[in-house]
Amino acid sequence: MRHALLILTALAVTAVAVAPAAGEWTDQSVQKLIAKAPPDDAYPGAAAVFLRLEDTVEVAADGSMRALRNSLTKVLTLRGREKYSNRTFLYNSDEAALSVLKGVTTRSTGRSVEVEKDAVNDVTPAFLQGATMYANVLEKVISFPVAGPGATMELQLEETRRAASDGSFSGIEFLGMDDPVLDAVFTLRYPPGMPEPKTAALPGAVSGVRIERKTKRDEMSFSTKGFPGLVPEENMPPAGELYPRVIYTSYGSWNQAAAFFASAFFPHVQTDGPVADRVAQATAGLAGREDKVRALFLDAATSVRSVHLNLGVGGYEPNDASVVLTNRYGDTRDKAVLLVSMLRAAGIDAWPAAVAAERASADVSAVLGNVPTLRLFDRILVAVADGPAYRFLDPMLDDVAYGFLRYGPGNTALVVKDDGTGERVAVPPPAPEESAARRFLNASVRPDGSAVVTASCDLTGYFDRKARRLLKDAPASDVQKVFDSAANALSSGARHVSHSMSDLRDLTAPVRVEQTIDAPDFAVAQGDMMIVRVPPFPHDFAASGVAPTLAERKFPFDHPCELDSSLEVTLAVPAGYQVVSLPKPVSVSTAVADFRLACEWDQARSAVVWRQEITVRSRRIGVADYAAFKAGHDAVTAPKNRLILLEKTG
Repeated sequence: MRHALLILTALAVTAVAVAPAAGEWTDQSVQKLIAKAPPDDAYPGAAAVFLRLEDTVEVAADGSMRALRNSLTKVLTLRGREKYSNRTFLYNSDEAALSVLKGVTTRSTGRSVEVEKDAVNDVTPAFLQGATMYANVLEKVISFPVAGPGATMELQLEETRRAASDGSFSGIEFLGMDDPVLDAVFTLRYPPGMPEPKTAALPGAVSGVRIERKTKRDEMSFSTKGFPGLVPEENMPPAGELYPRVIYTSYGSWNQAAAFFASAFFPHVQTDGPVADRVAQATAGLAGREDKVRALFLDAATSVRSVHLNLGVGGYEPNDASVVLTNRYGDTRDKAVLLVSMLRAAGIDAWPAAVAAERASADVSAVLGNVPTLRLFDRILVAVADGPAYRFLDPMLDDVAYGFLRYGPGNTALVVKDDGTGERVAVPPPAPEESAARRFLNASVRPDGSAVVTASCDLTGYFDRKARRLLKDAPASDVQKVFDSAANALSSGARHVSHSMSDLRDLTAPVRVEQTIDAPDFAVAQGDMMIVRVPPFPHDFAASGVAPTLAERKFPFDHPCELDSSLEVTLAVPAGYQVVSLPKPVSVSTAVADFRLACEWDQARSAVVWRQEITVRSRRIGVADYAAFKAGHDAVTAPKNRLILLEKTG
C-alpha cells in the first residue's frame, strides 16, 4: 500500500490509543500468511506479491492522528529484491513522527533476520539538496537484510501526527501496488459524536477489482482481495489513478477546506518593503495592465529557482514573500505567494488556486468533487482577474513561453479568497494549436543522391518547453552535440553545416530553430532510378515523443498534451529526373485525433511537396478509442508513405 497519509491535509499528531496494540496485526498470523503464500511461479512477470497490507488510522477529538501500517511482502525475483529491500517514506518532520516498530526478513529457509538500527535512516531527499527552507521534509529509508526470491519482508510502521489548526483530517489510502496484492484493508476510527467523514472508494482501472466497505459505530473499513497488480503499458496514466484507493475527509464543504488554506497562505502575502521595491523595478516604464502582469510573472518565474516539492508534502503554509525573494528559490507554495504579492503590489487582483497537476478522467473527477480535501491538489497556480473569469499562471514554469500552462488544464482549481471562501473553477483544456510544431525540411537533391538539407521548426507550448529545457541553459559544447546528433539522424554520413536559434532565454519570443546539413547519402541512385525516403524531422524536441505500438490496451493511452504537429518536406528534384511514384494521400479522423498525409508534384518549383499533419484533440485516449487512434496513426506513419521514386528522363 502506498502510504499517502504521510503527507495529509490534516497536520501532525499527539499520541492516541489505537487497537490493536502497536506491533500487532488484526486477527492475523504472519506465520500462517507465509505458510499459505503462493509459490514463486504463481505470478509470472511479477517482482513480488503482497500477502497482506493493513493500515489502521485513529483520529482523536482534536484531529490529531495515529496510524499503524503493516505490510507483508514475498519476494519472487531478483528484481523484487532490488525493488523492495530498500523502502522509503517521505514525511514532514515538523508535523509528523514516523518510527519503525518491526522490520524482519524471513528467508525461504525459515530463518528470520531483523532490520538493524543503523539500517533505518532519515535523510534529506536528493531533490531538496541545498533547499534549506524545506529541511523539515525528510525521507525515511529502511534497508532490509538480503531478501532473495522466496523470502518475505514484514514491516510495521507507526506514524503520529499533530492536530491541524482547524481540527480537520483527511487522506488518501492506496489498496494496491504495482505488484499483486492478495489482501488489503484500511480502517479509519474517529471519536464518538464526530460526524462521519466524507469518503470516496475508487476501484481503479483494473477490471474486476472491488472495494468492500463495512461501517459500524465510529469506524469504517475498506478492503480488497486479489488485486492483480499493474502490467506496464507504454504511456499509461499515473499509477495513482489505476490503484484501488480510498479518499476521506472531515471537511463538510469546499469552503471549509478553503478557509484552512486561506489561514495558512494569506498571512504571508506582502505588498510592501522588498516586494514593493522589486515590483517598482520590474514594472518601471510600463503602463498597461497586461504588460505589468507579464513582467511580474517573468520576474517571479525566472529570478526564483523552482524547487519541485508537491503541495502538501511540506505543509500548506508558505514562507513570507520577502523571504522567498531574498532566498531566490521556492516550491509551489512559495512561488505562488510571491507572485500573488507582486501582482497585488501593482494593483492587480490575484489569488492562489490549488489544482491537480495531472488530469483525472471525468468520472473520477465527478466522484472526487464530492470529497472536499486539499489532498487532491499538488500544485498552486495564480488566478488573475480577467473580466468575470480568471486566467491562470504557473510561476513554477521558467522554461516555456509566457502564457502557456503545462499542468492543471482540464482539471478543476480551487480559487481561494482572502475571506476564506473557495470557488471551484474549471481550468479549460488547451486547444491543440497551443502546442504546435511546424516543421520543415527543404532538400536540394543532386544527381548522385546527395543533398543539402535545411531543417527548421517553429514551436509553441509543449514543444517550446522541450526545446528550451534541452538547449536554453546548455553549454555551447552540448548544444553542438545536439546538432551533430541531428545531422547523423537525418541520414548516414550526414554532416552539420550551421545552425541558428531564437533567443531561448526570452520567454516572450517564440522558439525557432534552423539547421543546415550536408547529407551525402540522402537518396539512393541505382541506374536510371533514384529512391528517396522522406526522413523524419531530425530533432526529437520537435516531436511528441510517443507513438501507439500495442495492438490492445488495458489502460488509457496518455499523450503528453493536446497538440498540432505538421511536417512539410520539399524535395527539389535534380535536373534530368522525373517523378515515377508518389505516396497516396491519407485522411483519417477519429473521435480524438485527425491524421492527414498528402504528396504532390509542384511543377513551378520542380519539387515534390510531402506534408504530414497530426492533430490530437484529447490528451487521454480511452481504451474504447485506442484502436481507431492507432489505426489512424499507423496509416499516416507507414513506411510506404515515405517512399518516392524518380527516374531519369533521357
